[in-house]
Amino acid sequence: MKQSLSNLLCSNYYKFLRPTGTSPTPLIPGQIVVAHTVYPPTDPWVLKVINYNAFDASKSQYEAKRFQPTDRSHMPIAELGLRSDENYYLFKGKERPLIVVRAIGSRWLNPLHDETLYACVPIFSFKPRHNEEFRIKTMGFEYLNLFYLPSDANGCTEEGAARFELLQPIARKSLHSYFKGAPSQPVALSDEAFALWVNHLGRFLLSKDLDKQICEQIDVYRTLVLEALQKQKSP
Repeated sequence: MKQSLSNLLCSNYYKFLRPTGTSPTPLIPGQIVVAHTVYPPTDPWVLKVINYNAFDASKSQYEAKRFQPTDRSHMPIAELGLRSDENYYLFKGKERPLIVVRAIGSRWLNPLHDETLYACVPIFSFKPRHNEEFRIKTMGFEYLNLFYLPSDANGCTEEGAARFELLQPIARKSLHSYFKGAPSQPVALSDEAFALWVNHLGRFLLSKDLDKQICEQIDVYRTLVLEALQKQKSP
């Protein structure tokens, strides 16, 4: 049932991009990339500098600990570029694929040069705890924070979803193109999948329909998917 329902709204979720031959390779909205991403912690942890040895950094001492009020201020460490009111923070995370939302040219740190960041949405694979009903509802746009992504030899290798609530900025140097195919080529969302993704993201971020026609198609599709699920449950 899921396969037939999936093809009703979007027959192909992925496409290949032609390599540009430039360096660094420009990234476009909807492109799939790979980077180290983090999860928001319930309690902040810091790497507290106990003793920094400027002559031999390997002899420096650090302590991983939960943040305490006393950690708000410390002696600045010029060699580490650490100001008196800054800390090294510890986050749990992993390297995973993401979808590029857009580039962000920020001049907050330097008024003369852009700090190139990209807003990206991480992709998570479904786990055994995600039953078939949850996956089908995700595919049917039932959850505002999730965008369904099918498994495909020329796209994401595992079925999963992009999690809008974990959208995060990542420096350009930390992003790498996601390659598939033979020969390997950069991968992005297909034009039809990108249109659905942008409008679902717009509803999540702005509670607004960016393209009325596409959003109406999403709503009709959601109703169809939920009705199919209900019929499947009926004896």
